Amino acid sequence: MTQKVQGVGRRIAAFRKREGLSAQELAEDTGMSRSVIANIENGRRDDLTVTELLAISRALRVPPVAILFDVTKPMSPVPASNTGEEQVLRPRAIDVIDWVAGLDAPSQWSDDRASMEAELAENGPAVMPMTGMILEATYGESGWDAVRLLTVGRQLRTATEKHAQLTRDFAWYVRTGHFGWEPSSSEHLRLMDEVRDLTDIESASALEGFVVKVSKAAPDQAKEAERAVRRLRSSAQDMRELRGLLQSLGGDPSGSPDPTDESGFPAFGFEQVITLWSRTRFRFMRDLVEGQFDAAKYRTANQIHRAISAGKLRLKKGRGEAFGEDPEEAGGH
Repeated sequence: MTQKVQGVGRRIAAFRKREGLSAQELAEDTGMSRSVIANIENGRRDDLTVTELLAISRALRVPPVAILFDVTKPMSPVPASNTGEEQVLRPRAIDVIDWVAGLDAPSQWSDDRASMEAELAENGPAVMPMTGMILEATYGESGWDAVRLLTVGRQLRTATEKHAQLTRDFAWYVRTGHFGWEPSSSEHLRLMDEVRDLTDIESASALEGFVVKVSKAAPDQAKEAERAVRRLRSSAQDMRELRGLLQSLGGDPSGSPDPTDESGFPAFGFEQVITLWSRTRFRFMRDLVEGQFDAAKYRTANQIHRAISAGKLRLKKGRGEAFGEDPEEAGGH
């Protein structure tokens, strides 16, 4: 097994220098030659074996994922190499890191999740369960920096997803008159624009106006409206603080997705499957194809593509968008 070196050498060199090691000392600690270390760091080696990765990780006292991926940009997208699924999954660095580590993402119970798990029980899984490896290590200075960045990245991810859910709930409740005041379409749009700006500005005059309007239209609902606004402001403040903390640790939060953008997948594990399932509304890819579909055999888009190429399955007309294809051309498969 090999791991393609794309920025890996630069990260190894950076961690080595922060640990105060020379290339020769790292070579001695890993049992590798100095020329091999130099070739890896300079990018002249185009692959890194798992054995070498673990040896270097242990010597530098950093988690292996901190060498494989840029932990300073945990919320930035990472292309899914060699899967053909870039258009479908679009994972972030923190998601890939947790996937490699065998960690499931934080999740909230929902009706969608209940329905998905009922289908899992009935039809079997559509994705392979995650597996991971725990490597004990005594983290040095650079190792602890990587761990801190990963931890804050996970906290920021959780805060982002929480704020996105609060925003969606608030938008729905306001639009349906749940608080006793029914806004016009233009009033609703202005209010939600203000809610989206909460992550960047302190003032929230539209939200204050919203509470006033609820108080006049339905005084008995005023307290609930105030609580909803406080929750939104609090979650936005949490996101601002975590982004600032990430920056103070040397991380870059600029890749953090818009919490109101439902097109981005939140994480690997159950949450990613739920989002995909909720968005396309197919029963684990059965509705995408014609032919003898076996959930145990066709778990990924690549497997379905291979079956289509082999003539075992046929992609239904108009369903190719789930694979990132043009819906107009999908019927030609």
